[in-house]
Amino acid sequence: MTHRNPNPSFAFQGPSPSSALTPDALEGLLDTLLQRLNHLQDVRTDYPCDYLARCKAGFTDALIHELEASNHHSPAFDRLIQLRDAWDCGTLDLPNVTETDL
Repeated sequence: MTHRNPNPSFAFQGPSPSSALTPDALEGLLDTLLQRLNHLQDVRTDYPCDYLARCKAGFTDALIHELEASNHHSPAFDRLIQLRDAWDCGTLDLPNVTETDL
């Protein structure tokens, strides 16, 4: 007889169960991403990579939102939030790259 762990954990979770992203929430995010990516073959655009990038960005935003809502903290996640906030506020210092540099 197999015993199932009632509190499965993920590599990015902190030690406190109260700060963990629930498996149901993560599964919902993955289902949404899968549905959108399944539509990729039906996308009528010359730029399918743009659609794929938007799907991945939407998933990432939703995942960050879920982790923030559960008060998740780790050095890498906190740095990600700082970068996101700097980007949203227009204060992220990016190097100037032009097509001639490529």
